[in-house]
Amino acid sequence: MTPPRVPADRTTVLVVDDEEGIRQALTRFLSRLGYHVHAAANAAEALPLLAAHHPQAMLCDIRMPDTSGVELLPKVLAHDPDLAILMLTAIDEPRTAIECLKLGAYDYLIKPVDLEELELSLQHALRQRQLEVDRRELEQWLAREVAVRTRDLEERSAAIEEVALDALAAARDWSGTDAALNKLAEELGAPREELLAEVKRRRG
Repeated sequence: MTPPRVPADRTTVLVVDDEEGIRQALTRFLSRLGYHVHAAANAAEALPLLAAHHPQAMLCDIRMPDTSGVELLPKVLAHDPDLAILMLTAIDEPRTAIECLKLGAYDYLIKPVDLEELELSLQHALRQRQLEVDRRELEQWLAREVAVRTRDLEERSAAIEEVALDALAAARDWSGTDAALNKLAEELGAPREELLAEVKRRRG
């Protein structure tokens, strides 16, 4: 079953590969799918493009001069932890694949890349990325809501405490004062003695 397609017209992909022919082929293919594509020949070119264009996904060759794709991986994730990353290599090295996945890559594809497999893997990676972003935003929203509701509850509790203490202070000869103080202390989680002392203070 084909996964839901992430809207390509709003998605930018960064292609990092030291082989010009592969960069051009991947750029043409992804552009035909509707993605905005930027290409870099190495890590030194990739990092400024990442900062300038904020891509949602990156295709990265593993074996590159100076800085390898494995070395670049944690650097780009430090800049954008949500980046959906597919690693590309001409050599099938399971140990390297596992290392890349542990570092945060979504998938590992062998060159020459099957374009249908690439498209499907990219869609899955972008979908997973969006789910993670949505989950984090929901958690942040819930945390804000809990904070607001807790503050409101505390303010209401404080207001209720004030009204109750004023009422008890005014009801000097009321036979139910002790029971009311016990109930108020239980509801507020406050020592009964402190509430009684406050009632007496308010009575003057």
